[in-house]
Amino acid sequence: MSSPFHPVCTWLSTSQPASGETFPFPADIPAITGNQTLRQTFRISLGGRKLRLVFSNRYGTQPLVTGESYLSVSGLYSAVPVTFGGQPGAVIPAGDILYSDEIPLHIPSLSVITLRTFLPEPVPLNTFHWDARHFSLLEPGNRAARKEDADGQFLSSRLLLESVLIQPEQEAATLVVIGDSMVDGNGVEMDTYGRWTDLLTERFIDENIAVVNAGQSGSRLLKDTIGISTLSRFERDVLQQPGVTACIVQAGLNDIGLAGTALDPSGPVPSAADVITGYRQLLTMAREKDIRMTGVTLVPLRGTGEYGMADFYSAEKEAVRQEINHWIRTSGEFDAVIDSDLLVRNPDCPQQLSAQYDSGDHLHLNHKGHQRVALSVPQAVIRA
Repeated sequence: MSSPFHPVCTWLSTSQPASGETFPFPADIPAITGNQTLRQTFRISLGGRKLRLVFSNRYGTQPLVTGESYLSVSGLYSAVPVTFGGQPGAVIPAGDILYSDEIPLHIPSLSVITLRTFLPEPVPLNTFHWDARHFSLLEPGNRAARKEDADGQFLSSRLLLESVLIQPEQEAATLVVIGDSMVDGNGVEMDTYGRWTDLLTERFIDENIAVVNAGQSGSRLLKDTIGISTLSRFERDVLQQPGVTACIVQAGLNDIGLAGTALDPSGPVPSAADVITGYRQLLTMAREKDIRMTGVTLVPLRGTGEYGMADFYSAEKEAVRQEINHWIRTSGEFDAVIDSDLLVRNPDCPQQLSAQYDSGDHLHLNHKGHQRVALSVPQAVIRA
């Protein structure tokens, strides 16, 4: 019996602004005017013998037309056609996703894949993964089958592609990491695989476990604002993923920090009880599917000044953070705990990051901080 397909992308999930709102940051998405080619590069986790791509128009308001697509695997394959029902192009209905045909390729773990997709018609792209930590390129003309790059426009959001599925060589499991920018990798140098989830991927390859990053920068646990909340997308991004046996959740910091800032001026600071109730909802859903759940403590909110915006930190918010972290550490409700707060905080000022792990914005971790978190992840995240 063949193994099922597993998600193996170093990102997963698409998003858009909450209904009726304007995305509060530059999403870095140029106008798609037609007769253009989108080049995207990504690394998979666990390898295998067959590949499928999942294209997305989840938040689109009109059909999305794609022309031909080709993928290349660094050092192994070039210009492999991607088809849909045997055809080189496809129409993705508004609000829907589309699976490619199976592509029979032996792809080693940690392979880097480049996908080029021709976009023949103008289309507004409302479905995207903001802050992808990797540059894509929008080139003029149809260059889907070409290997060399042309002059074009770089963008840091991922478009069209929502997930990568691979049929592994042998029985495998999937670990999904869901959360905010701490998972998405804000603070890590662009075009590198230095997020703690990337480093965890490398650790778990020998365990035959695919690690999938379902982070969305700016997202919250409880409500949709910048991106879709963890509660809203948990079913899609975790429970519905093939082969998933474990999940790590790192969310809740933005629920506290963004309340009352310029991005949410009327938003009240949630109580610790509110956030804990949200975690318990995730735990209940996961237990129904026999999925192991690992909680991650919330890192410090306070910078040496402020994190990029006024009122992100306050004494009230710090008290809520401390209460949530105490519950994560001591309640025993999670199957395992990653104590990121303890790992990266300044021991002399626990409300702040240690300078050696600070990316420079006093909130997000640098490469050294991501390394420290990745090395601390216990085996209990995947087995008792």
